Amino acid sequence: MINNLRDYLEYLRKRHRLGVLSRKVSAELEIATITDRESRQHRSEGRSLLFDSVEGFDIPVATNLMASSSVLSDLFSGFNIAEFIGSMYHAKDVSMVKGARMLIDSKPKVSQGINRKYRRLSSLEELPILKSWPGDAGKFITLPLVITKSPRDGTNNVGIYRMQVFDGETTGMHWQSQKGGALHMLEARDENKALKVSVSIGTDPYNTIAAVAPLPHGINEFAFAGVARGARTDLSGHSEYPPAPSNSEIIIYGYVDPSESKMEGPFGDHTGYYSIPEPSSVFHVEEIYAKDNAVYAASVVGFPWSEDCVAGQFLMDYLRPLVKLINGNICDIFLPPEGAFTNMCLISVKKRFPGDAKKAMFSILGLGQLSLTKIIIAFDDDIDIRDLGRVMWALSTRIDPERDIQIIKGTSTDTLDHASNLSGYGSKMLIDATKKSAEEGYRRQWPGTIAPEPSILDEVERKWRQIK
Repeated sequence: MINNLRDYLEYLRKRHRLGVLSRKVSAELEIATITDRESRQHRSEGRSLLFDSVEGFDIPVATNLMASSSVLSDLFSGFNIAEFIGSMYHAKDVSMVKGARMLIDSKPKVSQGINRKYRRLSSLEELPILKSWPGDAGKFITLPLVITKSPRDGTNNVGIYRMQVFDGETTGMHWQSQKGGALHMLEARDENKALKVSVSIGTDPYNTIAAVAPLPHGINEFAFAGVARGARTDLSGHSEYPPAPSNSEIIIYGYVDPSESKMEGPFGDHTGYYSIPEPSSVFHVEEIYAKDNAVYAASVVGFPWSEDCVAGQFLMDYLRPLVKLINGNICDIFLPPEGAFTNMCLISVKKRFPGDAKKAMFSILGLGQLSLTKIIIAFDDDIDIRDLGRVMWALSTRIDPERDIQIIKGTSTDTLDHASNLSGYGSKMLIDATKKSAEEGYRRQWPGTIAPEPSILDEVERKWRQIK
């Protein structure tokens, strides 16, 4: 059982997926640059890193915690997430479905008060917060579980939003307008009150993955983490703030005033570009607690490849059966890391009737965070959409630009897409790279695709290996 970050680091060490650097290293640029090099060297099977000696701090730093796709797959192998969410998606009476019962049984356990294993810190300056890139506006907290509570219905939301450190007592809170934390802030604004916020830094991987997973609205992230973990999530309550994981290495309590904003950024983001400075919500720190042997957890993002690519690919592969459940003719879905996830989506489809590929692409635009996708390309099911060579071949040989490319104007886009004229508002492109039928207006005979004779492949393989 992995109960906390220390357990997880030990688990990684035993699997030879943890690298430890005991030589003194700086939290400004050095740790991030080393982490970036590790990510690029090993891509989806990078090591997590532990920096034991950070200049000016007595708290070590752990990075690249989601760098190994095989580790993530093993951790979640006992939980069929697609079956779970699928049962919720199709439920007419949620009290009768397996997924709902699992959530109810995994309702988080809440204890009151701060455990004695924590010591109180006086300022954010006591934490080894990283500056990742030379053009960053300063230090950013990059792997916080930001926990908010709806002023209207009392439901909690957990998300990971970057927090630029302005000084020892305030940070930015970069929650995009579509995110749950931002919606809770708007509710607080309507009621003319501040929004209380808890921030957890350094917890187990189940809580972290639950915070980034695109879960349907209303599903409690910590209950979901409990289902995946196989044990309920322990939370520590506070009289004024939303409860945070009891296994947090560091907990920060504070508030956001909805009427207050401050310029935030630039920040070297997962798009490969620096984000443009924009007004951001301001988080006011009121209390900080850290374990006596705390480890500070951080994520380093930048030009692909980085650990967010691994986590994103893992979640997309994990949720693929759910996408296929919603639209039965989708065979596979792939978000290339180089497309910054929301900028490009590739799907393969088994066409059943004229226009079926276009129907599948439109269905993607109705799915949660996938609705922000800028470019969607549909291929026939004979194309491996993870094989760049086959993708380029199909794009080059199966589309007529005038017929097969559709531009949709005036749509919501990711605010991190810097190409649109307005932030969060632009256009989308759908490309139908499937073979067209006569019913779709194709008046010629489509040529056959060259391939070996299947019946002789085994014998050919044996003989080919005997060539000297």
